[in-house]
Amino acid sequence: MNRQIPLVILSALIGFTNAAQAEAPDTQAGATPFYVWQEELTQEPGALLRQEPLEEELVIEEASRGVRILYASKGWDDQSVAVSGEILLPKGSPPEGGWPVLAWSHGTLGVADICAPSFKGRSERDRKYHNKWLAEGYAIVSTDYEGLGTPGGHTYLHCKSEANGNIDGVQAVHQLELNLSKRWLVFGQSQGGQGALCTGAYAGAQVSDLDFRGTLATAPAVNWKERFMTGKAEDPNPFIAFSLLLGRGFEAFEPTFEIEETFSAKAMELMPLTDSHCIGELMGVGMQANLNQGESLKAFPIGKGPGVMAAAEKMEVPLTGWSGAPVYIGQGTADPLVPFSDVLTYSSALCEQGVAVTLDVYEGATHSGPLNQGFEAFNAWVADRFADKPAGNNCHRINEFGE
Repeated sequence: MNRQIPLVILSALIGFTNAAQAEAPDTQAGATPFYVWQEELTQEPGALLRQEPLEEELVIEEASRGVRILYASKGWDDQSVAVSGEILLPKGSPPEGGWPVLAWSHGTLGVADICAPSFKGRSERDRKYHNKWLAEGYAIVSTDYEGLGTPGGHTYLHCKSEANGNIDGVQAVHQLELNLSKRWLVFGQSQGGQGALCTGAYAGAQVSDLDFRGTLATAPAVNWKERFMTGKAEDPNPFIAFSLLLGRGFEAFEPTFEIEETFSAKAMELMPLTDSHCIGELMGVGMQANLNQGESLKAFPIGKGPGVMAAAEKMEVPLTGWSGAPVYIGQGTADPLVPFSDVLTYSSALCEQGVAVTLDVYEGATHSGPLNQGFEAFNAWVADRFADKPAGNNCHRINEFGE
């Protein structure tokens, strides 16, 4: 990845690029009434608030059924907040002990409520990927994350909020009579790869009767503080959509952030679109704007904007506090969006903390390459975690990948 284009790398967070969008409601009101909890909210993280069957078109091919959920979680400020999500069940009969659970951490969809995957659905890429896991007999629980689908600002890329959304979502689905195993694992791609790593980092601190087995992250977005302090004003910024989403996210979780002191007047003209459009349309609008980095930002590089580095601190994946559960990271060497060097550096640092890390390198693969190519290896690793087999790692040779 060219480090001279720090905002372009935000396109690493792509998880859903369909251009067709539904009519946009008031994003502060929630996607539909289901998503709006109007009663007093329990302070118990993971408490199930309500449920309803998923619409037929949202139940993908290898699933037997789907359930939309609303549950209590801890938000970015450790206050109780309602979060939405869903669970898909495999076909057939569950094994002894119940269906093993995979928690999916999704990529960037937008910050408008209509972009929530439990409301809008999955991208074609993710449908194919999830169908493979369902066919192997795994139940998939998916959080929408804080503020996406539900009222309030979406805390885009806030590490602990993403982790809580995943952890508490798994707690919530166990209150449904779905014959689920207590054993679970988190997996995610791109922004969701970051979310999966965040979940692994915080899962050990949760008091729970659930049994966390590990983290599978592909193309995880890491190293934000460094990215925000590099670049040239004349560099193009065709992916300004992701910069705008960051601005909305910072507004939701960083009190010191000043959006109008960070973004230019031209960029601020586009900002309201984030409240009613999802990533596909936002990307199209951003490309048509044809702004360079200097034209997009009032503070350049973006890290000089008021509160931006404080926000970046909350986006970083911790290196300490891990539970001991192993980590598997799949990364392509030719990923133009998530720099291979960043993932290599993070993996090495995590190894130094004593975490069992397997870094699976895909030579010549771009951003979605590992997710598309690595299923056989991922499936074997995940199966071993649920079969109580000891986890290996390649920490002893991770640094060789960069030679």
